[in-house]
Amino acid sequence: MDNILTMSEYGICVFSFDILQEFLKKNKIRSKKLLDKFQKDDKLYLDMQKKGIWVPFVDVGTMKCIIKLEGFDEPFNELWEQKLAYSGFNIEIENALWISATDSFLTFQPNEYIGEEGSYVTKEGIKSYYDAYKICYETNACIGKGESRTWVKKLLYTDFKYDVPSGKYLLSVKGYARKKRLEYPEVNYGFLFSLKKVEEFDGFKNPRENSIYNFNVVQICREEGLSNK
Repeated sequence: MDNILTMSEYGICVFSFDILQEFLKKNKIRSKKLLDKFQKDDKLYLDMQKKGIWVPFVDVGTMKCIIKLEGFDEPFNELWEQKLAYSGFNIEIENALWISATDSFLTFQPNEYIGEEGSYVTKEGIKSYYDAYKICYETNACIGKGESRTWVKKLLYTDFKYDVPSGKYLLSVKGYARKKRLEYPEVNYGFLFSLKKVEEFDGFKNPRENSIYNFNVVQICREEGLSNK
């Protein structure tokens, strides 16, 4: 079964929880509003890229996508077409790697990532669930059309964990789109991540450099469609 990630305009991020916690403790960061902190403190953000603490892929441009990690998931097959590829982002891992919707860092909840199982209701009335390998929340989804429409409870996933051996890695990402678009609720876009182990980091790349990187698979597909007309 595919890992389907639900996100907003903030995109996707990759991190190791233990490494992140150690970095936050060292820098005396206690706020749960981590995304706000990472966006406003440019020096801190760049330090995170150098040390491989937290890698954001911004402006992804889709609310749902299939997430795959090479060596753990089956690769995208012949029904999919690669649309982008970037490599060389620093990431240090201790015990495991998380691939998450960056929304999770709007109000970061550390207890969701420590391997326990639980649930809670947010102040907005949204019920969230977490266990050792995934985090999700409950929403209402409409099934069917016209008079046959019904509303059902559905779980949307925001975080997935992979048991990757500890070490320093260079992270690569490839973006995919279905060759033949399927109707809702099928997912038409996806990302394949891969890791190459290294002894030490040699420099770093900043994924927020818009002049170099474009992770928006939807936009790329639209531009290709216009250019083919």
